[in-house]
Amino acid sequence: MNRAAGDKAAIEQEMADRLAQFRALRARGALCTEATEQFAAEAASSFLSHYRKHGEILRDAITLLAEIATLEEPCLSQPGQQATFPMLVETLSDSFDPRDCSLYDRAFAQMIHFCRQLPAAADLDAGLQRFGIETEQDLLVRKARLREQKPLLKAEAQRNVRKVLVLSRVTLGADVAITNVILGKMRQTFPQAERVLLGSPKLHELFGGDGSLRIREVRYETDGTLLDRLRNWLPLVETVEEETRGLRPEEYLLVDPDSRLLQLGLLPVLRDETRYFFLESRRFGEPGQGALSQITLRWLQETFSGQDQIFPSVHLRETDREVAQEFCGRLRDNGSEFLVAVSFGVGGNPKKRFSDSFEERLVSHLLQEGSTVLLDKGFGGEEIERASRLVEKVKAGGYKVVELQPPTFSDKDRLPLPGSCQMVVWEGGIGAWSALVGASDEYVGYDSAGQHIAAALGVPTLDIFTETASPIFRERWRPAGKGIVKVAEQALSGRAQEDSFLSEVLVLHEEIKAQRPGPRK
Repeated sequence: MNRAAGDKAAIEQEMADRLAQFRALRARGALCTEATEQFAAEAASSFLSHYRKHGEILRDAITLLAEIATLEEPCLSQPGQQATFPMLVETLSDSFDPRDCSLYDRAFAQMIHFCRQLPAAADLDAGLQRFGIETEQDLLVRKARLREQKPLLKAEAQRNVRKVLVLSRVTLGADVAITNVILGKMRQTFPQAERVLLGSPKLHELFGGDGSLRIREVRYETDGTLLDRLRNWLPLVETVEEETRGLRPEEYLLVDPDSRLLQLGLLPVLRDETRYFFLESRRFGEPGQGALSQITLRWLQETFSGQDQIFPSVHLRETDREVAQEFCGRLRDNGSEFLVAVSFGVGGNPKKRFSDSFEERLVSHLLQEGSTVLLDKGFGGEEIERASRLVEKVKAGGYKVVELQPPTFSDKDRLPLPGSCQMVVWEGGIGAWSALVGASDEYVGYDSAGQHIAAALGVPTLDIFTETASPIFRERWRPAGKGIVKVAEQALSGRAQEDSFLSEVLVLHEEIKAQRPGPRK
């Protein structure tokens, strides 16, 4: 046996041993959070490194992840969820490498097959059987078949369509950059058809101002176990069946933009898949072909014909827009000459952000130059706590701060009088925050939903990437819009590099200010 083969066999045996150790601890009731964290992290890391080195699947690693992620106690199963989604799935998805797309399919098909065999998963198993999916291989064969879908190019066939269903990507930034481009194309290609967007109630906040679009709420719960996540699929199937009932196959179609609702195309939702159009956004296109909004448009043109130029857009509710414009108008009347909307939210991914010091110095510069900062506190306990510390430091510096929350921002007559203030802090929904961004002169933030919303609104946008983002990731997730978009990309880590990078960010900010056409209305 050569050395490479010996290393491969040793890793496989080590993972088999770790799986046996986990099962022994579980049988004795001796598992703790620290143990499942270690088991899960090792499984995800070993799976990826083994494939990179030997080109083979480490199946025991996936089994171990699945067994941890389906433990009944949340404190024990959560490490399995973390290792499965942020560590494994996002790593494979964010590479935009076709080989990693295939690796994801094989790993997650194994997880789905594991979950369906659990005693508590009779409903999931029955749902898969109704679509003729009995085995792990059936999932993979079906997924491969999706890539052979024929385009719908003939005008006569397009005129027959009465309803278009579009799945949400689940994350709001992706829904702006990708899903809304699809919705725009569907309106142009099928003007006679009803468009229905399936996804989170939050979609009302970003797209509820489009009177021609119906939003049908379908939740994707991330709490609970891996099995609970997979069960999100079952209500979606029922919803699609309701929406297509009474229609002939040629009268409807469904567009899936690589949605987590269907686990990136692995789960079926239509029995007649000639009416299912799947954009595998992680695989489609080559490096150098642009942002995901551009990749999406290219796929749409190839699938439904046309040479339309469609930019990402949002359609905010009229009440949100009116109140935001009124409030920002009062700020300007009281001396605020340049409004900068700032969000340091990262969607729970700390690799996307810099240090507290970086954020404090960036905000301090904006305040010292005379800009008024509109700060979003973000979402989740950690982000809100971090933003609160920043706000306290701003107050300690002698700056006047006005804090806004939904009860004071739902009616123009109840708006606080900001007077002459230097910072406005928002803690609340994405719709009202987006309206505040839309009434600002510039947006500054990390790679998250905010920069896509700002660019879609035409607000000059400064998007900040850390050194952990690969070149292809930065290219794909660059925000797109009709306005100015500046991207700051750090290549190296470390405090000295962070200091230098902050200077680069501020230079881009000054370039945006220099191109300012005048206060936004």
